[in-house]
Amino acid sequence: MSLADEVAELRRRVADMVRRGVVEEVIPGSPVMVRVDIGDVLSPPLPWIQVQSGRYMQVSNYPAPGDAVTVISEAGDLRNGRVYPGANIDAIPVPAGSEHEHVILFDTGTEIRYDRQANALFITLAEGGSYKITGRGTLDGPVEITDTLTVQGKTKINADTQVLGNIGASQEITDKTGSMSKIREIYNTHDHPGDSGGTTRKPNQEM
Repeated sequence: MSLADEVAELRRRVADMVRRGVVEEVIPGSPVMVRVDIGDVLSPPLPWIQVQSGRYMQVSNYPAPGDAVTVISEAGDLRNGRVYPGANIDAIPVPAGSEHEHVILFDTGTEIRYDRQANALFITLAEGGSYKITGRGTLDGPVEITDTLTVQGKTKINADTQVLGNIGASQEITDKTGSMSKIREIYNTHDHPGDSGGTTRKPNQEM
């Protein structure tokens, strides 16, 4: 190889050490592999590198065709390349937010937003979304629920409870002295000694 060829090969390798492109194909597996359109060439399948992978925390961020990425190749050989998440592009812009906010936006419209200045966390589920939290826990602070609350298990309240609306029940209501049905039965069948002897009649209007 001539000196000119060696210089050209060296320049090519230097240029290929860091390349930007767009995901062309995602190949599921462990690890996930992707093929990247780098403009003048389509890469071979290369391993996708997650944002975070360590002893204390691992983050899964699955790539998709059209994602902007950066390919870093040892010695400038694309066959040794690793694919890292890249910068936002016009087709996938940065989510709107102020300098005080950290925003994670999913393609479904679900959003997680934290405002450092207000010290406020907002989680917005897209239409039709649902969430599930598994494990023991504590909500420490005032909580407001603006829609229907459905509890599938038993409920225990260890403090005074104030209800500003009606209370309805399809089963029995019981306190420490008796049940509502028992109290109703006693009321509907009770009588009193009459002023002139005998007893009064049962109540005119039942509970």
